[in-house]
Amino acid sequence: MMSHPLTVLVTVFALIVYVAVTLAVGRARSLHGVKAPAMDGPAEFQRAVRIHMNTLEQIVVFLPALWLFAAAWGDRTAALIGVLWPLARIVYARAYMADPAKRGPGFAVGFLTTGVLLLGAGLRAIERLL
Repeated sequence: MMSHPLTVLVTVFALIVYVAVTLAVGRARSLHGVKAPAMDGPAEFQRAVRIHMNTLEQIVVFLPALWLFAAAWGDRTAALIGVLWPLARIVYARAYMADPAKRGPGFAVGFLTTGVLLLGAGLRAIERLL
């Protein structure tokens, strides 16, 4: 039996969001005629690339933080906090594509979510050591 099913679902959700932003780069590449390996093109293509790369940069910290928090505090609490990250990445991506200046709220919520998970896991580990 799976011990952290809600955390698994949040992980799957986060990975689906990541795959979606990855596919968006491919669509933008095709739409704007940007041939691989070029990473420069029209602003719409550049925004899709930045959304993808920023999501990749964030997910490598988010996923371990999520699982460390789940191990420390439990499945339900980790999932309740963790689900904010993929939702925030969707908000971030939509805002960034529309107007890069409006990407802040989505970025902030995702970044803070990861921070809470990481800090919470670390504090629980310190608590258990003492």
